[in-house]
Amino acid sequence: MQQRRANKKRKKSQVKIEFTPKFITSWGGTAALISRFFEKIRFRELVELIFPVQETSNNSTGVYSKIVSLFISVLNGGTRFSHINYLENGIKIFERCFNVKRLVKSFTSITRYWNKYIYRSLTETLLQNIIQHFLRPLLNYVGIKKDTLRFDSTVITRYGNQEGAKKGYNPKKPGRSSHHPQIAFLGSGYTVNFWNRSGNAHSANGIVNFYTQTRGFIEGIEIERVLADSGYYSSEFIQKLEEDGLEYVIAVPMYQFLQSIVYNLTEWTNVDEGIEVGEFSFSHKNESWGGERRYIVIRQEIRHRPKATGKQMSLFKDEDYGKDYRHSLLVTNNHTASPHEIWCYYRPRANVESIIENLKDGFGLSAYNLKSFWATEAVLMTICLILHNLVTFFIKEVLHTNDNKGKKLRTLRMEFLVVPAIMGKDGRDDVLRLGISNQKRRALFSDVLDRLKDLRLTFYRNAVENMEVL
Repeated sequence: MQQRRANKKRKKSQVKIEFTPKFITSWGGTAALISRFFEKIRFRELVELIFPVQETSNNSTGVYSKIVSLFISVLNGGTRFSHINYLENGIKIFERCFNVKRLVKSFTSITRYWNKYIYRSLTETLLQNIIQHFLRPLLNYVGIKKDTLRFDSTVITRYGNQEGAKKGYNPKKPGRSSHHPQIAFLGSGYTVNFWNRSGNAHSANGIVNFYTQTRGFIEGIEIERVLADSGYYSSEFIQKLEEDGLEYVIAVPMYQFLQSIVYNLTEWTNVDEGIEVGEFSFSHKNESWGGERRYIVIRQEIRHRPKATGKQMSLFKDEDYGKDYRHSLLVTNNHTASPHEIWCYYRPRANVESIIENLKDGFGLSAYNLKSFWATEAVLMTICLILHNLVTFFIKEVLHTNDNKGKKLRTLRMEFLVVPAIMGKDGRDDVLRLGISNQKRRALFSDVLDRLKDLRLTFYRNAVENMEVL
């Protein structure tokens, strides 16, 4: 008898499962915030200015639809073209909020568009348009007058037969084919240049041309100093920086002949428990290096700092000294700052590693690729230079998060983009109702919406507007 009553009670408490044809999405934050952000900056007109391959067919959804569909997919956690299919249930909400007649529903529509960028000339035109119509106005708006310029490269493992995917340095997947792009950053977190390269390219390959092009892209910004990792330790690059009168701090590989010099150093300055710094002058025998330069050494005792960065010296791996310390080596043309100050100048470069991780894991930089090398560069350049910078701007200027590391896209996604929402009506007006019950979070969203209303960044101005500005 008691068992029967328990079963009856349990049946009454069960929740019924039904279906609804109403427009519902779990990405209400993307629909509400990012759509207003794009509308405010006139992103549709910007896309028409930037992308050299336009579509005029009556059956086409248009370039703006394809770019917005890709960006929505990335913002909502997509890491490959096929993830655009996940938008299906809430696609009508995105079409209404982003004011697009028809968003792309099949990933093949997007890949067909990017596969039109099969020529280097098209990709170069795209890059120049991004710089002229997007990057320079953005940097001008945020008011960057002085900043550090940072260079780094990353390895993107490939598993197919993509053009340019070759075997090279690949620490995580040795022997696998890869691409080896290099990226330029400002210390403020904005990406300012992107080149894709084949997997067998050395980190420093093309760096002088890449640096020269980047300087042209950010003309008007004073370069405080140039920071780069050990892959960019090359005489050609260093001499170019010296010719241009720029201060630099570049990491140096721990070659064995340099290990011997470090091992014989007798003067060390203690800067913290288990951390000492020293310096020496060194000139390569190869005349192409052109004379002595200043080298800074940082050694960290493993016993006190088990997670210390740097490398143990292979030349002395069997000695206690080689087992007790990790070393980092820097070269600089700054002859006035102390070794500890030089190290402090270089340490913020580690933020670049965090940005690259965010690009690869959060923005899907490691997964979006096509068979054509130039098509792959076009889509990665778009994600890296446009979407990443838009998100960086949104975080800094709209959300008002100005810490050095900033929010990663995954954090932004969970805090602001993943919000249940349902599309309804208020008279004749469509209304997107966000499912937020917490009053503090409601107030936070209201503040962000208010700041979007006051945003003055606009990338596109027609002739009349230009006359009014002048």
